[in-house]
Amino acid sequence: MLVAPKSLLVLMVYITISDAEISEDENCETLQTEVRITKDEYDEIGRLRRTCSSEVSVTKCEGFCNSQVQPSVVTTTGFSKECYCCRESYLKERFVVLNQCYDADGIRLINTEDETMEIKIREPADCKCLKCAIVGVDECQTKRVIHFLQYPGCIPKPIPSYACIGRCSSYLQVSGSKMWQMERSCMCCQESGEREASVSLYCPRAKPGEKKFRKMITKAPLECMCRPCTSVEEYAIVPQEIAGFADEGPFTTSAHFRRASGMR
Repeated sequence: MLVAPKSLLVLMVYITISDAEISEDENCETLQTEVRITKDEYDEIGRLRRTCSSEVSVTKCEGFCNSQVQPSVVTTTGFSKECYCCRESYLKERFVVLNQCYDADGIRLINTEDETMEIKIREPADCKCLKCAIVGVDECQTKRVIHFLQYPGCIPKPIPSYACIGRCSSYLQVSGSKMWQMERSCMCCQESGEREASVSLYCPRAKPGEKKFRKMITKAPLECMCRPCTSVEEYAIVPQEIAGFADEGPFTTSAHFRRASGMR
């Protein structure tokens, strides 16, 4: 159980979605790919001297990583997010040769010392699913879950809610136009729009002068989709089926949640 200041809602944390469900189908690999690298060279007064390019075999990170967004009442946004991307553990440097060089007039340089250019590039190494810092078949879906609420002096209450669960593709590779940079595409399964629920907790142990019922506001995703990754936070929910509540049981999600203000 997370302990919060007196004025904040405390969230009862149970086991989240099973580790097997979260970790399955992750597949982040270090692969080889061909990119065309181009580099311009200028003289001392800034005039274009030559342009060199070549198809170069480089490594890239590509694959699927799991991510999820779940409701939270202890974060400022109302959601907790766990986002992972297929990316490098570190970048390694190596030299490559560009063997197609042309002068400022577009004439191929042959049999001269300028017919090739050696440059240094950095490429990803040891690719794995790591927390997002900053797209394939994506699988991002809305999943029914049970969100447990608790407040000091109140009886804990399980609330039917939603979470975003799935996998989104991402990659990292050397940029062909700017070989000193990496091209990144990192997508995470997260909410697209949100809905709110107003929930009353019964508080038989409320302090003198305090109400026996306390109204709380919590949020849940309206829809889920693969979107650019955001910050990573802690999460705290339990799947509805694990919590022991049948889909058609006494709790109906629609009875609690409504679209957030401003949402159509």
